[in-house]
Amino acid sequence: MAAQSGPPLAITNTPNTAGAPGGVQRPNSRGVSANKTGPVQSRLDDFLDASAFSAPEPFTYGNVARTLPDVRGPRNSNLDLSFFKSFAVRENVRLQFRAEFFNAFNAPVFGLPNQSFGARNFGAITGQQNDPRQTQLALRLTF
Repeated sequence: MAAQSGPPLAITNTPNTAGAPGGVQRPNSRGVSANKTGPVQSRLDDFLDASAFSAPEPFTYGNVARTLPDVRGPRNSNLDLSFFKSFAVRENVRLQFRAEFFNAFNAPVFGLPNQSFGARNFGAITGQQNDPRQTQLALRLTF
């Protein structure tokens, strides 16, 4: 079983109007939290509150921190199961049956939201990070 909180989000500004080559420009904070509550499935199109940010003036850098202190990406929880059963066929021969289930409950792990403020789909989650449930059955003969 794996259960992890989501990674911190690093918001950048698009387009970069700071005029510095190679630098990362961030938006300005409006002083409110961008955190939204509720299940991730209900806020895939707007995972965080875009009204918490504003575009910086040209040739300035925004005041948002490198990562947001109160907003994290979607959490990750996964459960893998395996079952094994051995049978004695003869004195020195054993047969083992294996059943393995990866992502047993078929729970999606959503990707990170778009973190480019000013982009058309800012704050939207458009992908999934894990695979759907996989089942593997096997027989092992030991002699």
